Amino acid sequence: MAGSGNHLILVGSAGAGKTTIGRRLAKELGLKFVDTDSLIEQTAGRSIVEIFRAEGEPRFRALERRIIDRVVKGARQVISTGGGAILDPVNRARLNRAGLTIWLQARPDVAAARLDRATDRPLLGQGNRPQAIAALLREREAYYREALLHVETSDRTTGEVVASVLHHLRPASTSVSVTAGQNTYDVEIGWETLPRVGERLAALGRRGRVGVITNSRVTALYAGSVIRSLRAAGFHPFLVTIPDGERYKTLRSASRVYDELVGRRFERGDTILALGGGVIGDVAGFVAATYLRGVAYVQVPTTVVAQVDSSIGGKTGVDHPLGKNLIGAFHHPILVCSDVSTLSTLPRRELVAGLAEVVKYGVIADASFFAFVEDHAEAILGGVPDVLTEVVRRSVVIKADIVKQDERETGLRKILNYGHTVGHVVETCTGYATYRHGEAVAIGMDFAARLAQDLGLCDENLVRRQRGLLERLGLPCALPPIRPSRVIRSMSLDKKVRQGRIHFVLPQGFGRVKVEPVASERILATWRRATVAKKGLNGILTERHRAGASPH
Repeated sequence: MAGSGNHLILVGSAGAGKTTIGRRLAKELGLKFVDTDSLIEQTAGRSIVEIFRAEGEPRFRALERRIIDRVVKGARQVISTGGGAILDPVNRARLNRAGLTIWLQARPDVAAARLDRATDRPLLGQGNRPQAIAALLREREAYYREALLHVETSDRTTGEVVASVLHHLRPASTSVSVTAGQNTYDVEIGWETLPRVGERLAALGRRGRVGVITNSRVTALYAGSVIRSLRAAGFHPFLVTIPDGERYKTLRSASRVYDELVGRRFERGDTILALGGGVIGDVAGFVAATYLRGVAYVQVPTTVVAQVDSSIGGKTGVDHPLGKNLIGAFHHPILVCSDVSTLSTLPRRELVAGLAEVVKYGVIADASFFAFVEDHAEAILGGVPDVLTEVVRRSVVIKADIVKQDERETGLRKILNYGHTVGHVVETCTGYATYRHGEAVAIGMDFAARLAQDLGLCDENLVRRQRGLLERLGLPCALPPIRPSRVIRSMSLDKKVRQGRIHFVLPQGFGRVKVEPVASERILATWRRATVAKKGLNGILTERHRAGASPH
């Protein structure tokens, strides 16, 4: 996400209010505040003006680099940086990795008025300060614009600016209602809402035991908060852990959960809670659908894929060695609680993989949402809370609308499989061990767009814009080296096959797709063309990337 320390880092010109606003912001958030200029003075034993006068700007910048390297390694805090700190590419890289960068903007005349009597600004001098600030701003503005948040401070009080920043950091919770056949439930989307899970479940009239199904990674991160919340609401929770990863989405894992429930004499009036990503949600949902012919369950998703897609709509299931999701059932949760702040602990690769499903929604249903993701790609990757929350909300709204019209995937809901036909081939033929689900879907989306272009359904602009956004987000588009005969054989087992014919979701334009059968010869022709155009695996599969941490 934003960085290993998740610091809040203030950048901007002198007079923008970084120190004043930073102190107030830190107090509101209960964090420590540090000012890198003050630390430089403490380290050097002299003022910044004296450092400039005695040793020059290069010495000052060297000290600044050392101080920034030190502070970003500490616990989460609010960091105010000097106006010129971002000129150093090493500083920029460190700050961008370390947390959420916030550009505090101020017009030169406003900044100069705030610094009217200041004598500790060696680069401003005592002449025409608005002019001097404007000149420095022209030199630095391009770097300031790299910040993930831009907040105007001119003509605003400190309280108003802090409130604006907090609005970005603490987005309001929202609820999306999902109606599917005779089932209606809420998807609650918010920031730092895990401690309210028990309260929300109790409000539905549930009582008794709650079997929390999760994996070891999520247990370490969030099980404690969820268990405490459930106990505080009067429930009797217990944990059931299964191994982490897509290759464990199997009947064997489901049987492990069954054994635990039977051993505890779990009853139909008790509740299952799925805490984790898509694999946990699918397995827990499948167990809930089949144990005692159906028990209630709650989804508490902690990955992008789970929050924007798999936790909504009632699809549950496990994989078979010959294909993905071949064994399953429709069984809707009674509640979905999406705490978007849990995405901040995702490994970078897992965050990026989940964004394929987000891009999918823009292509299949909402051109304006696709443009929103294009416009906010860096903020999404940086984990800006209000932007990320809005991405989850709009994705859920789109999926809920589709599910309402077609609960059992007999018509419209099939469009949600955009990119999944080839995506499932990629996963199956690489043993579910090489690609994350979202990475495979991204490859499938790029292929489907190429196929649609070859069939005359869309133009080059759609193919280019979609691929550009996928790659900008860090997703792969290149097809892996799979034999064509194996491609068709794997596709023939896909659930979208009808009367032996392979069906594809094909884009006609942003927000418009169609589902139609495509001849094997046509599929293979596009496959060969795509393979020739871009051979090899995408750069995402470096050794470092393969060694990345497991997802939730």
